[in-house]
Amino acid sequence: MIVVRLLSVLLELTLAVVASRSSLMGALIRTANTSNLHSVLDFLTGLSCGELECLAEFQGACLLEMDAMPVNPYRMLAEFFDPAVSERWRNCEDRAHKTFVVLSWLEVQKTPKKRAFAAHAA
Repeated sequence: MIVVRLLSVLLELTLAVVASRSSLMGALIRTANTSNLHSVLDFLTGLSCGELECLAEFQGACLLEMDAMPVNPYRMLAEFFDPAVSERWRNCEDRAHKTFVVLSWLEVQKTPKKRAFAAHAA
């Protein structure tokens, strides 16, 4: 009986993580440039749930700041990742890793990649 309950709890936790990941990806995709959707999907698919959460929080902060006036998201990086502002950025390795993820996200969003198509002779 205990094993069945444990498996049930594990299944519920797995479903919660999948739902959370799906929701985060959906929200980030809605903020992306549609001309670059394929690259955005490829990028987001490779991220962990924690990395997706960080991107969603950063994207949300950018949207809130842009409500008053346009702002360059690159200029928001220092304040967003400031360990004096948020306790969670005290770990310098995690802060560096998540900063790299956000920088990569900003590059993927702004740079549409040209897709190569193979030309076949008839």
